[in-house]
Amino acid sequence: MTTLEDDDDYVPRRRTQLMGPAAQTKALAEAAAKLAARRQRDALPHRIETPRLVLRAPIRGDVPDLVRLADNKAIAEKLSRLPHPYTRADGIGFVEIIAQRADERPYAITLDDQFIGVVGLTFHAGQPPELGYWLGEPHWGRGIMSEAVKGLIEAAFATHLFPRIKGRALASNTGSLNVMQKAGFVRVGEGPDPAGRDRPTIYLELEQPKWS
Repeated sequence: MTTLEDDDDYVPRRRTQLMGPAAQTKALAEAAAKLAARRQRDALPHRIETPRLVLRAPIRGDVPDLVRLADNKAIAEKLSRLPHPYTRADGIGFVEIIAQRADERPYAITLDDQFIGVVGLTFHAGQPPELGYWLGEPHWGRGIMSEAVKGLIEAAFATHLFPRIKGRALASNTGSLNVMQKAGFVRVGEGPDPAGRDRPTIYLELEQPKWS
């Protein structure tokens, strides 16, 4: 008798046999890239502590503070992936879908157990992971983001899986550029906004120190 488990295994094999060689090669490459991203993602710690902050996985209980802070045009206009207005549905989708993806490793930034922003890495096949972050406006100007970025970078380099980390920011976003440059990132180029808008963007990279 064919069990549900046997049938689940059988269907992908049958579909693979119907694929042409080029499609099979592409499918295998995509599967390998997802597996590599998942391994890199899972090598990072679940929790990172800095002098003032705790970085941890986003949870459903963060949604009210997440929506309150992220629904801010002053933040959204500086980022390429943060929608505006930012709704409760966006917050739930971030926690339950985006944060669970194999190619994403976001951390909730918490101060005194309160959610105040996000910092994380996005993994791209064949490329260094990309740093991303945002911080609620009430907490700007206190060095919090620099502390969070430093904590994440040190944890990433401690895995010895990331020889380089890349980042980008709008040329007009001096605050974000200062955060990355303070962390040791250097400019490697300038180009258009990946979101398709006509806004110059600065690209940066950070190499793992030889002694770390």
